[in-house]
Amino acid sequence: MSDSPSDLPAPGGAGLKRRGYLLGVAGLVLVSAFAVVVALRTDPSALGTGPVDPARFGQPVPSLRNAGDWLNSPPLTSTELAGKVVVYDFWTYSCVNCVRTMPFLRSWWDRYQADGLVIVGVHTPEFDFERRRANVEAAAARLGVTWPVTLDNARAVWNDFRNNWWPAKYVADRDGRLRYQHIGEGAYEETEDVLRGLLGVPADAPRAVKPGKEDDLEARGKARISPETYLGVLRSAGGTHPGVDTYADPGAALVLSEPRLVGTWDGDDERATSVSEGAAIVLRYRAREVNLVLSAEAPIEVVVELDGRPVPAEARGPDVRVGGAGATVVAVERPDMYRLVLGPRVEEHTIRLTPRAPGLAAYAFTFGA
Repeated sequence: MSDSPSDLPAPGGAGLKRRGYLLGVAGLVLVSAFAVVVALRTDPSALGTGPVDPARFGQPVPSLRNAGDWLNSPPLTSTELAGKVVVYDFWTYSCVNCVRTMPFLRSWWDRYQADGLVIVGVHTPEFDFERRRANVEAAAARLGVTWPVTLDNARAVWNDFRNNWWPAKYVADRDGRLRYQHIGEGAYEETEDVLRGLLGVPADAPRAVKPGKEDDLEARGKARISPETYLGVLRSAGGTHPGVDTYADPGAALVLSEPRLVGTWDGDDERATSVSEGAAIVLRYRAREVNLVLSAEAPIEVVVELDGRPVPAEARGPDVRVGGAGATVVAVERPDMYRLVLGPRVEEHTIRLTPRAPGLAAYAFTFGA
């Protein structure tokens, strides 16, 4: 494995370093007798569509000499990784697409570690709270991440790989050369086939235990769901103002996929934080699944309503429960992504969130089909 970062061209030419809520539309490139899948960015909100330059395949991957602190492992260098097949998985714990890939990574780790597979999780934060080691440690435990993870708070490894997306996977062969890349979710069977080939696993040897049915990413791509939507000032889709300001209730005057603040909020680059009693967030969306990244200095209960009523049982996300007086609520006890709605199909609805105390910080909505 190379001891210095290789000069890898930037994937897709995209300059934005943001989470990629991507669907796995892939093209095949044959390199060194292996099928290399290059995912295209299909999220209409993402910039820089197009395949990665095939010339980067077969080149030495960057070393980890610029890696930060480590979880689950002492620091890994080129010496420790020599002769191993390595998956470099770029993720951040509040990214729903990253979370959905974890069961598949775990199944590969359990099955192929003895054959020479190493997974290196590169946790590159998007939000400030994801920089805290204790938060990442707790998230890794919840998600069953037992493989080595480097805390890439300075984006050093991210930049060495010229990466632009969450999640993204780069696979190096036993000589430390890049043989495969996949951006976003999906292509799990193809990725496992590449791993088996690089590891020299016999064709008739057992495969990894399948953690569940793979999502129909093509169907999700055709669903025309609401795009990822931010509440911080820098990327606000709903007109969040810097500093403390009071916002009128829009009533029925909602624009699809544009969140609106109600009451008094304090806006900064990453988030909007509720200041007044009765502050709320209201959003008209089109999706089956709704998630929101939230945090609070002290635990806060947030009332969640769908179309002006408690969220019905068939549409409740895993983090929503029934509270007092039949209200549906989510308890924000840690900075994380909270899963609010998981309905039977893609539909248009209005969601309203009302914290029961000031101090709720809201970062970004994400959606699924």
